[in-house]
Order: sequence, then C-alpha cells, then structure tokens
Amino acid sequence: MVKRRSGRTNDECLPESTFAEFLCGSAIEDEWTDNFMSSLPDQPATKWLDAFGLNDRQRSFVLIYLNEPNSTKAARQAGYKHPNTQGPRLLVNVCIAAAVQEGRTQIECKLMYSAQDIARCWLELATADPSELSNNLLGACRYCHGIDFEYQWKSPREYRDALARVVYDFFAGDDLRAAAMRGEIEDLRLPTDIGGFGYRISDDPNPDCPECAGLGIEHVRMADTSTLTGSAKLLFDGVETTRQSKKIKVQSRERALENLAKHLGMFSSKVEAEEINPLSRLVDSLLDKASTVPVATQPSMINANTRSTTDGPLNPGEP
Repeated sequence: MVKRRSGRTNDECLPESTFAEFLCGSAIEDEWTDNFMSSLPDQPATKWLDAFGLNDRQRSFVLIYLNEPNSTKAARQAGYKHPNTQGPRLLVNVCIAAAVQEGRTQIECKLMYSAQDIARCWLELATADPSELSNNLLGACRYCHGIDFEYQWKSPREYRDALARVVYDFFAGDDLRAAAMRGEIEDLRLPTDIGGFGYRISDDPNPDCPECAGLGIEHVRMADTSTLTGSAKLLFDGVETTRQSKKIKVQSRERALENLAKHLGMFSSKVEAEEINPLSRLVDSLLDKASTVPVATQPSMINANTRSTTDGPLNPGEP
C-alpha cells in the first residue's frame, strides 16, 4: 500500500495497483502524453507542477484529468474516497484549476509541434528522390573494352571456371579434358581469353564498340538500405524478394502529397456524392424541356359482332 495525503480529507491508503496503473498510463500511446502520466514530483516531466503548491494526490488528480477530462474518474483514480463530490470540487480549487490550465497549454504546444513534424515528414516524403534507393544504370558490355573488341573477362578465375564448364560438357575422357584445359585442343566451341581481363560493368560504354554500338548494357543498382537517411529513409518500405529478383518497396509519394495538401487546407471544399441516378436525371431533364409529352394508350379490343359497317374487312379474303 502507498500512503498519500489529501488536502481535504483524512489520510487514507491508495492501492499500489491503482497507483501503478495510473503511473503506467496504459491507455496513452503518444510519447508526449506519457510524460503527464507520472505522479512522481522529482521527475522532470512533472516539474512544472511544483509551482502550484499541490500535494501528491492533487498532482495525481491533475495529471489523470489531463489524460481524461472527467473529474469523477480522475478523483477515483487518484484515490479520493468520495470522487462524485470531491472531483468537481477539486476543479474549483484555484491552484488545481491553474495547474490544469498550464497542463493544457503545454499539451497544445506539443500538439502543434507534432503537427508541424508530421507536415514536415509529409513534405520530405512527397519530394523524396527514388533514385536514392535504386538506379537504372548503363555500363560497358563485355566487348566494349576487350582487346580488339573481343569478349573480356572479369578475372582469370572467371575464365577458367567458364572454360571448365564447357570442357566437361563437350569432352568425356579425363585426358581430353586435361588437354583442353591446358589449351592443347583447338575447338571453336571453347572460350578464349584473347579479349583480356579486367571487365567492370561500372565502366562507361565504348562509343566505338561494334557489339552494343556504344549503348552499353542496362543494370539496376540498389542502395545499401542500412545507410539511408532523411527523405530516402522515409521513402523506403522494405524489400520484396521473389524467385527471380528483389524489389525495393516504397511509400506512396502521391498519398503524402495529398495529405500535405489537406493539411494546408487546399481541399477545403467537398464534392458531394452523386445521390440521384444519372438515368433519372436525364429523364427529368428531357421532361423539363419538352412542351408536350406523348402518352401511349392501350388500344381497345374490337368486337367483330359490333364493328361498324364502315370498317374494313377483318381478313383480306372477307367479302
């Protein structure tokens, strides 16, 4: 049990569970609001309460009331015996009322600061450069910088690995394979290293290259997402891995721009939803413009026994 003094009633005990629940502020999700949910006077977040000369239970009441402006509930959670009557009475207390007003002022300031931060994030996201996450680049092809524009390898090891794969596919005997690896067998199907080594896809294309005509080859380069900062970090939304490749997911810049525009009041006017059926609207328009409206009538059945003598024959062959 934790003892707390009351300014108006005798000393009574506040259950630790109730006070702990109050301290935890489980119903509060925002970080700045959690600061108001601590009743410990020595914490910096509640230092501003020292200026009002409140006791511990009154401080608790103020903090709880700022979280949920219900005087009865706040008095009950703060540990008052008669919250229904003591709660409203506490709000009339000059010092408590001043503390509540100060707390609301601080909350409003922090809310305004949070709104500015959110707007700034929307602006950064809406204007973020996707090229900071990935780029479609042009690099040299395998023939651009090869000797006499022949196929150029990255390194001797890459060439040996490629040669071994072809040799083991085309030759069955170990002796033939060993001879082919030593270059003792001439076969047009075997790769050669006459184009040299040192290929780098990051090199610029050779405008005189007969294979790519100086256009090079395309390749995609993804950024190191662990080093992202600023707007690029806001834009990044994870990596999607498929069987064929990987894809960087990004946040919607269009939605961020729309949210920013709404925040600035650009979409203040609302477009009312279409409640009238368009076909009904068209019919009403035609009726309004028409001077007379033809009405189709149901023709009456003519009795053959009572028809007039002036009527024509019922059947073409009738006299």
